[in-house]
Amino acid sequence: MASWLSKLMDHAVDAQFRRDPRGRLVFVPFSLKKKCYFVDSKSDEEKIRALVKMYKSANQMMSLLTYPIIVVPGLILERYAEPLPWEYRMRIDIGIPVFFWLVLGGVAWMNWSLYMRAIPSFTSPLAEAGSDVKAGLQPITLRPWRPLLIVCAVCLIFAGLGIFALVARSPICR
Repeated sequence: MASWLSKLMDHAVDAQFRRDPRGRLVFVPFSLKKKCYFVDSKSDEEKIRALVKMYKSANQMMSLLTYPIIVVPGLILERYAEPLPWEYRMRIDIGIPVFFWLVLGGVAWMNWSLYMRAIPSFTSPLAEAGSDVKAGLQPITLRPWRPLLIVCAVCLIFAGLGIFALVARSPICR
């Protein structure tokens, strides 16, 4: 049984593929404004899907790691660095997350550059789709999750604003 993360990555990979009006599969590596390729064989499709899934999975893991890397040093310092002056604690609170954020940014850039270099080798035997074909491309799967994600994002924004308002009105901040 596939995990929910694997299913999410499969939907993300499906977004990179479209069907033309004649039913042929088209791979869209970057955007419809750039080159798109017809995928004729099942083996080529599987190879390209594996590449895109590896790229998207690595990006998702980096996104999930960013929040703890930024928050955990601040929480540790809040507990154990109380004797230090406020200025030193702020420098450490900002410096440690920025360092790890830069490291993750470098890894994300490396991941992107590897993907950019791998695409030409995977698509070299494939025929390029013309601009007339790009205009009529249809997504393979519908995105039923989009309204749910929008509602969740709006709820999170309102919850964040509510927490901010509560903290701003607390007597500790005054």
